Amino acid sequence: MEIKLQEQKLRRFCENILSKVGLSQENAFIVTDSLLFANLRGIDSHGIMRFPFYVERLREGGTKTKPRIKKIKEKAASVLLDGDNGMGQVVGMYATKLAIKKAKKAGVCLVGVRGSSHYGVASYYAVKTAEANMIGFSISNSTPVMAAWGGAKRVIGNNPLSIAVPYQAGRPVVLDISMSRVAGGKVRLAAKNNQKIPKGWIIDRYGRNTENPNDFPEGGALLPFGEHKGYGLAIMMEILSGVLTGAGMLGQIPLWFKEIRSPLDVGHCFGAIDIESFMDLKDFKERLNWVIQEVKSSPLAEGSKGVFVPGEIESKIEEERRKKGIPISEGVWQDLKKMSEVYKEPLEI
Repeated sequence: MEIKLQEQKLRRFCENILSKVGLSQENAFIVTDSLLFANLRGIDSHGIMRFPFYVERLREGGTKTKPRIKKIKEKAASVLLDGDNGMGQVVGMYATKLAIKKAKKAGVCLVGVRGSSHYGVASYYAVKTAEANMIGFSISNSTPVMAAWGGAKRVIGNNPLSIAVPYQAGRPVVLDISMSRVAGGKVRLAAKNNQKIPKGWIIDRYGRNTENPNDFPEGGALLPFGEHKGYGLAIMMEILSGVLTGAGMLGQIPLWFKEIRSPLDVGHCFGAIDIESFMDLKDFKERLNWVIQEVKSSPLAEGSKGVFVPGEIESKIEEERRKKGIPISEGVWQDLKKMSEVYKEPLEI
């Protein structure tokens, strides 16, 4: 059974619970906004289904409610931050705002982060940068859940990459990918909904292809997209967000939703490019529009529903869900109902 909840009801529910476990009102808004951003755009694997884990980590002390984010190194176009084991969304927004601010002066800025935690959906930060009329990117490392190309066990994180470019109002061009054939959250969502998964998504702990999503948490591993391509990109994301920043790397990072009392020391990397440092913003958008229209004018392949630019489908989903509500699976709904009882915070359909 699928349930639809209005954005504002979910927002109020999440913000109030986060405040009850110790987050400031501002930080509760940021974390909630990130989760609902994912759900509204159809990235449900990184949305509200993860809320109980974030709250549990805060309550158990695995993630700090009041981190002291500090600068370790700083130059005109670069900063290295220590997130002091704060919420990844809070640390991520701090870094994103800093990248935007410095890029306005330097033209570009790169902000590396160590000492952070799981930061949710990567495109949240890139889109915030695009909304400031800059090109933004966001990457992170994570605990190993993916096999190497040719390997039979999990050795590297499904490290995400997002790039966002300002285009039409409310409709940036947005790439948001992880390095496996499918995000781990989708496998977990299938398990929660008692659904089979296609072969080629994961292998079990013996290195065999499987359709059972429950094999994933039992020592299985995601498979990289495009074989060597996804694997190669995952290595590069690990270098930029983990090696370069001094953060935890590979197996040094605990599984965030199981080892709830352990600091994660996740690393991120955020970038901002000030378009006006290269050309007039109006000229840039006109040139970009020409590229997009050329691509979308392509004849359609047999069975195709259309040619879409990155982020276009998600923007359409967002429009629909803002009007009709956010669909929540029965399993996720039961989790939220339990939280409603524990924290005495009402949540109505």
